[in-house]
Amino acid sequence: MLTSSAFIEQTYRRIARAIASWTLTLDTIVLVSSLVVFLLTASPFARDIAGIALASATGCALTLWFMARNYPLWQATIPFALSIIVCELLVAFWFPELRLAVAPFLAVVILLAGLQQDRRFTIGAMILCIVVIIGIVGLIPTAEESAIPQTMLTFLRTTSIAALIIAIWAFLDRILRAQMQALQLADERAIEAETARQATEMARRELEQRATEQQRLLEVISALELPVLKLDDQVLLAPLVGNLDSRRTEQLRHRILEMVATQRAHTVIIDITGVAVIDTAVAKGLIDTAAAIRLLGARTIVTGIRPGVAQTLVHLNAGLGNLITAPNPEMAMRLAHQSI
Repeated sequence: MLTSSAFIEQTYRRIARAIASWTLTLDTIVLVSSLVVFLLTASPFARDIAGIALASATGCALTLWFMARNYPLWQATIPFALSIIVCELLVAFWFPELRLAVAPFLAVVILLAGLQQDRRFTIGAMILCIVVIIGIVGLIPTAEESAIPQTMLTFLRTTSIAALIIAIWAFLDRILRAQMQALQLADERAIEAETARQATEMARRELEQRATEQQRLLEVISALELPVLKLDDQVLLAPLVGNLDSRRTEQLRHRILEMVATQRAHTVIIDITGVAVIDTAVAKGLIDTAAAIRLLGARTIVTGIRPGVAQTLVHLNAGLGNLITAPNPEMAMRLAHQSI
């Protein structure tokens, strides 16, 4: 995913590449035109213009070459910036009349430096441009007579200022567009993040609903697996079916004790007719359950004891006094009502 900083970096590279391409195209046109004029008229003015265009085109070409090879932006733009400074110096030496008109083009160097997003680099470029301007304006002597016709001189000064204004406008327009696109990209990322958050929230709610449903199903299964029925106001029946283990015995104890305390029952009938095998641990668990029921003021009647289960209980020889047995639940019900 493209980040905002990476997007701005790519956009700045596109800006520098576009400006270098436009300048290279213009320099090529000027260079070819000047060479044609020079070949036809042998004009020194055309020759000098061709030299300036060649210097500028060389810097632009090097910048485009560096960018094509993914050089860092500050390295890629150095040839372009240096070519602008060289062209300023050439104009100041060859056409002193134009030096004040073209000197503001050094602002393009500062703008290029500003693309690096490094304040120290930009300040260094600004200081260099100031030194160059001081040298152009103060140190290079002005020719007493202009080698350029007055009409051409006026035209060149006017077009130089207009070109500078257009260049700065295009530069700033590109930067503003890049910033707007970066803001739009940030907004899109924020919307994507919000959408992802909402999707995550929905997934979390679905998981919670599933967990609640699973818990409810587990409770239903537990109730069906270990049912505790209310026969009347004070008698409970727990018919056990299947294999008993320590987990089911522990769950049975909790359910029976809770029902005894809630219903105020005085008798609990545990029917183990449907239990095929009861090992020593389960038998001890049933005896402990009967002892806990007795602590709540109720008693336990166990029905449906098979011979093997009876032997297991005898081998334990502990807590049997808390157990009352009956052959079936009907007989246990009678015993419960007789003792009321």
